[in-house]
Amino acid sequence: MKRLLVFLPLLLLACAPKPEAEAPQTTAPLRVQVRTLKAEPGLLTREARASANVVAEKESLVAAGASGRVVRTLPAGTRVRAGEGVVFLDPAPFQEALAQAKLALRQAEENLARAEAQTEGNRKALEAQLAAADAQVAAAKRRYEEGKALLALGALAPLELKGLEAQYLQAQSAYENAKEALARLEREDDLRLLRLQVEAARLQVQQAERNLKESVVRAPFAGEVVEVYVKEGEFAGAGSRAFRLATTDRLLVKVYLPPERAAALTEDTAFRVRQNGKEVEARLQAKSDLPGQNRLVEVTLRPTGPLLPGAAEVRYPEVLAEGLLLPAGAVRTEDGEAFVYVVEEGRARKRPVRLLAQEGGRAAVAGLEAGEAVVYPVPEGLEDGDLVEVVP
Repeated sequence: MKRLLVFLPLLLLACAPKPEAEAPQTTAPLRVQVRTLKAEPGLLTREARASANVVAEKESLVAAGASGRVVRTLPAGTRVRAGEGVVFLDPAPFQEALAQAKLALRQAEENLARAEAQTEGNRKALEAQLAAADAQVAAAKRRYEEGKALLALGALAPLELKGLEAQYLQAQSAYENAKEALARLEREDDLRLLRLQVEAARLQVQQAERNLKESVVRAPFAGEVVEVYVKEGEFAGAGSRAFRLATTDRLLVKVYLPPERAAALTEDTAFRVRQNGKEVEARLQAKSDLPGQNRLVEVTLRPTGPLLPGAAEVRYPEVLAEGLLLPAGAVRTEDGEAFVYVVEEGRARKRPVRLLAQEGGRAAVAGLEAGEAVVYPVPEGLEDGDLVEVVP
């Protein structure tokens, strides 16, 4: 009985069905999920900043044109029109000088008129004398010619012919003397001197009128009186500064840049001028052709909004490179060589590129086709040839 109990489990084990053989398992290769973006052509820029100075489009330091005592001035800050008076000198001395100059001119003109009248009377007398002498010469010559004819006929003695000849020569001498007297009258130095005196007197009158006009120092153009340098009661000398005038409603922005940076600026460059916490746009108006003594080029901007004269800051996009633009993180380097990953036939492939410039998380490269898909962000540990799956 005991022997039967021992063999019973063995018999049951032998009769149990055998398990089927397990089929071999196959696993798909793992793919790295990546995202891509297109390399688009464009300009890589950065925000350049430069100190600037806001100045009036037109500014002038106006000087006094004559010397005199100041009797009145307009206050600084006054807006004036072109030709409007700003500093006023005492006009009395200028008016007196003008009156004296006019009187001197009148006297000179009267002296000249008197001399010319006298000369005219003398001229008529001398012309009459010359005409009479000319007639006498003609008569004496006729008598002399007739005497020679009579002498040939024996009707006149030789001595009488000599007398006629002497009369003819005397008449010629008188004619020459009258002619010389008239020519001497025309060359009269006193009359010429009087004419010069009249001309000098006229110039004195013009100068006195100019000085009277200059007794009011006027604005050469419309603008604002920024500063007045003289006070009432003071003496202002000719040529000394009187006031400063500026077109404060028309301002310009002056920036000084290195030649290479200035050369890259165009009329399309978007400038922004910051001053006292405010910002206005500006456009390029002019660039100097050559650098100044400081080796910088003067760049002139015209703001489109209100500013104040004084210091400011100019900001504008500075072009660093032109190429295909990518996030800087898409560009990797290995042994000093730059490359990116592109997807080709389901695998990540290294593509060498030339890094043109990098700024603010952006990079400009060359060596890709425009619109080519580049892996970004680059998964950690991604290698050339890895299987990848592009996901949205």
